[in-house]
Amino acid sequence: MPAFFLTFIAVAFAMLAGRDASRVARLRATLGWGGPLLVTVLLAAFAGATLAAWIAGELAPLIPPQFKPAVVAVALGLAGLEVLLRAAPKEAKEPTRSMGAITLVLLLGMVTDASGFTILSLAIATGEPLLAAAGGALGALVVLVGAILAGEDWQALPLKMLRLVVGCGLVLAAVLTFLLA
Repeated sequence: MPAFFLTFIAVAFAMLAGRDASRVARLRATLGWGGPLLVTVLLAAFAGATLAAWIAGELAPLIPPQFKPAVVAVALGLAGLEVLLRAAPKEAKEPTRSMGAITLVLLLGMVTDASGFTILSLAIATGEPLLAAAGGALGALVVLVGAILAGEDWQALPLKMLRLVVGCGLVLAAVLTFLLA
């Protein structure tokens, strides 16, 4: 169960400080959709977490045990740098109304952003990709549903401070993982 809880907490913090929550909040404020956006978020979170955990499950046997901490450190470091260096996108003038396009953007964000790297690294570190996927999906859902409910009020959060704290925390976790390996 540590894989579930660690991934839940790490992904929730990465999502809170990341780009996808701001994107979802802006879509909710602009389009006014609640239900369809919620379905899109559910699909993207579960599919993205499953894909990241599947990649980890495929990579884990290929990585010698003595190098797994280094791989985890690199993944956590990339997640931290992504949170620190990539701000939320500018507000779109005419956001798409295609649920398929929105789902694809959220899915790709889930796999390639900090949350995907976090799921990947913790799935490799714990050897429990299914539990890591479940924790990551639930962590993403909690934050993204909060962003849907907040809508335009999401921007009132101290997002720059969150990005700084979460990004530095992930980079620190990467350095400690590498040094303690």
